Amino acid sequence: MPAGVSRKVAGGADQLEPPLPPKFVQIRQILDESVPPGRLINIIGVVKDWRLPIPTTGNDYKCTITLYDLSTEEDNHDINFAIFRSEADMPKVTVGDVIIGTAVRVQRFRGSLSLITNNTTSIHVYAASKIPAWPQPAGVALVPASKRDTRTPSAAESTYVSYIYHKIDKYSLPDQQEFQAKAEQSLNVKQKFSLLKDVQEGKFYDLIVQVVRDPYEGVSTLTLYVSDYTENPHFHPRAWQGLWDSVSGDGDPYGYTTTDVDRPSKEWVGPYGKMSLQITCFDPHSSFIREVVKARQWVGLRNVQIKYGRDGQYLEGFLRGDPHSSVNVDVLDPTNADTIDPNLKKALRRCRDYHKKKKQQIKDIKAAQEAGMKRKASASLQQEDRPPNSKDRRKHKRAVKEQLENDRGVSQEPHIAVNELVTCEKHSAQYSTVESILKPVVYETTINDQTTSLVVPFVCAKYQALVRVVDFFPPSLEDFTCSRKQTPYDVLSDNEADSDCGTSSDDEEAAEGERVWEWRFALQLEDPASSSHQQQPASRPRFWVLVDNIEAQCLTGLDAADLREDSETLQKLRKRMSILWGDLEEQKAQAAEKRRKEQGAQNDRQTRSGTQLRLERPPLQSSPAEDNEGGGFEVPVLNKPFVCCIKQYGVLQEGSDEGGAWVRCYGLFGTKILSVSP
Repeated sequence: MPAGVSRKVAGGADQLEPPLPPKFVQIRQILDESVPPGRLINIIGVVKDWRLPIPTTGNDYKCTITLYDLSTEEDNHDINFAIFRSEADMPKVTVGDVIIGTAVRVQRFRGSLSLITNNTTSIHVYAASKIPAWPQPAGVALVPASKRDTRTPSAAESTYVSYIYHKIDKYSLPDQQEFQAKAEQSLNVKQKFSLLKDVQEGKFYDLIVQVVRDPYEGVSTLTLYVSDYTENPHFHPRAWQGLWDSVSGDGDPYGYTTTDVDRPSKEWVGPYGKMSLQITCFDPHSSFIREVVKARQWVGLRNVQIKYGRDGQYLEGFLRGDPHSSVNVDVLDPTNADTIDPNLKKALRRCRDYHKKKKQQIKDIKAAQEAGMKRKASASLQQEDRPPNSKDRRKHKRAVKEQLENDRGVSQEPHIAVNELVTCEKHSAQYSTVESILKPVVYETTINDQTTSLVVPFVCAKYQALVRVVDFFPPSLEDFTCSRKQTPYDVLSDNEADSDCGTSSDDEEAAEGERVWEWRFALQLEDPASSSHQQQPASRPRFWVLVDNIEAQCLTGLDAADLREDSETLQKLRKRMSILWGDLEEQKAQAAEKRRKEQGAQNDRQTRSGTQLRLERPPLQSSPAEDNEGGGFEVPVLNKPFVCCIKQYGVLQEGSDEGGAWVRCYGLFGTKILSVSP
């Protein structure tokens, strides 16, 4: 009888059967994939089976409860609910108990759909022996929950518990004795997890590994190549047939000396050396792998047999089965911090370390090759073309230090009102002027007894300055953040997932899921004395400073977000930046509107169209105004100067014949807007 119809209850009165409470889903909706994997849902189900809590490789325990409901009672289908918690927080159930689970995640595990907890999940158990007859609410049967289950079930949910328990067909439930026996038997499962470096012939293991080559189709089997970035001396060595043959007579057994462009597509994606295992897979595992598994994915494999291959030289793996057995292959999600297996996290860390080491070795070997070729090509050059010797380098360091100290100007303006709502780290009692910050560093060196002046392209230095903002980039605050795809290394804590991990050409493992938003904008600064208009606009010294993600978080006190969708964060940003630059945004908007009108209706339509245009960035190199004509926003702006910290550094631009040129850049750091004006 469907919910919502009249039904006779105790005492002979008609009672309208309750519908499923709002925001809850039925198990059939999950199994039919009306609710897609990855979504958080609320569910009410009856306990059918219970696998007792067992320790995991991390801090949590794991138990699994099998549930069914009114939508699956006729076809005897059910769903597993995997619970990861401390042992003290685990729910205790018996056959027929009713469970309410909220903020539960739907997942595809071992080729099947199931449920799994996360940090926000609440679980409430109603003891079957105490549930009163419907329509009485089941509150008296509610088992005390752990402290982490803070949510309180509603009256409608409590009433539905009574309804589902007395309505559902219980023919598929085992008796109490059978239920308890199976639960206790679940503790006898052996933990067979192993690292590849520890596997031995003749044993079976559970593995967490990365697929390092697209699965290879055989006649009746499928071959999988995997690695967990540990080394086993009994594995087949994998070498990259690239530059290493010509590097040295000893060769390069780990294959670190080529790049992705040196190998054919669909070939080995690493690692090299004795870190990878060949596994021969039979049905049903091979059919599942053929459909869903590809190179670079992380997978969990169960019951892998290890033995020597036909040649008797190297260990191999075998994943056996029959068409009627379960699939022992799981595709793992390395981006979900709530559910990631600690062993997968450790493997990710090893993977990251391997790729960093590999890139460094490639860089070192190529540098050595280039140095050797340069030495041969420069054998006939004159003495003056040689790089400075150690004595010259010491003189250079002293000259840079002295000139920085001598040229560090003082910008103390007692008559200027300083913005007290902006503060920064303290580095010195004096403020550097913009002119002194931009002044190139020159040092004297001697070549063939002749003194030569050399201009250093940049120096690594920090300044404290009193400045005002005269322009910003991008022109629209909505573009002050940018996004990137997540990588598997993002889940690593303590800043382990650094920028070197997810952006290299030989390690493009970006996930296709949620994007990560980061701050990225620039400010143009000038001395506060320039605001008196004693200098003409074309001669005012100005420069751009980059504000990266970390420093923007410090400056604004806000986390980056999609500012075109998150209007609340955008308004907070606008209010806080107005403290820094006064009415600059309004002045820029008015000037832009004026330019649009002057450009005509056609340009106006292009600007206002939904197409996102490529933004022209400010000059990468900051230089004095006479070398940077046309830069800056020339409309008078009402804002107060503020004290900030600025760093100078160099960026190597590629593209020149000699491999690149250093460009001087500046960045804001250690500066913070204290509060928001009313």
